[in-house]
Amino acid sequence: MVEDFLPRLKNGNAWLRLLRLPNLLTMPGDLLAGFLLASSATATGWARLFLALPAGLFLYAAGMILNDLFDYAEDLRDRPLRPLPANQIARETAAAVALILLWIAAFLSAFFDALPVAIPLILCILFYDVGLKRVNILGPALMGACRAGNLLLGAAAAHEGGAAHPFPLAGALVLALYIAAVTHLARNETSPGARFTPQRIGQLLGMLIPLQALLCVAAIHRFPANLLGLSLLPLLKLHRLLATRFPPS
Repeated sequence: MVEDFLPRLKNGNAWLRLLRLPNLLTMPGDLLAGFLLASSATATGWARLFLALPAGLFLYAAGMILNDLFDYAEDLRDRPLRPLPANQIARETAAAVALILLWIAAFLSAFFDALPVAIPLILCILFYDVGLKRVNILGPALMGACRAGNLLLGAAAAHEGGAAHPFPLAGALVLALYIAAVTHLARNETSPGARFTPQRIGQLLGMLIPLQALLCVAAIHRFPANLLGLSLLPLLKLHRLLATRFPPS
């Protein structure tokens, strides 16, 4: 069984397209911003952050896979070159990988007492992907909630109750509103003559990186650690470079 499964993972280029590789670069900034916006970090907080980073990345990656799985019929009609309709990746394999990633993310979250954040985040991902994304207001709101949850995951890593601190909540609201707006603009990105094309939506998603850096620097109560947010800025150039090969939207 394992011998049958592993060859299906070998098409690396297709997997990177399925996961929207450039957008994976926008995830660490959520977690770092949440971590720094928390009032303080415990002695083990930084070690917990290194568990939160893969947890957030795995949740995002699982969400991308599930998005394409549930959009298979639509992509088969409108985007036949996507990895799943092009049969570059088997749907069964994609589903298995998505479930494994969700399980690992929840497992890691349990180690830093973040399940109260991770479980609602997983539910938001599932509700969005199964079809609620097509509801006018609820869809963008759910996507915004997913991004906000990722930031709160980083806050939970700082210390118990960090996600409930007002500064991370404010940062989560900023990200949620931005992503909800971008999601709304992306609703008709593939329509002929669309003002916001997939390329422009990709650029807007990339602008999350300087926004995250700003949120990090705004955590002046954590000086000089808040200046770590500036280390996110080089990711913007890398995002744009990767976007020329792997469409981020």
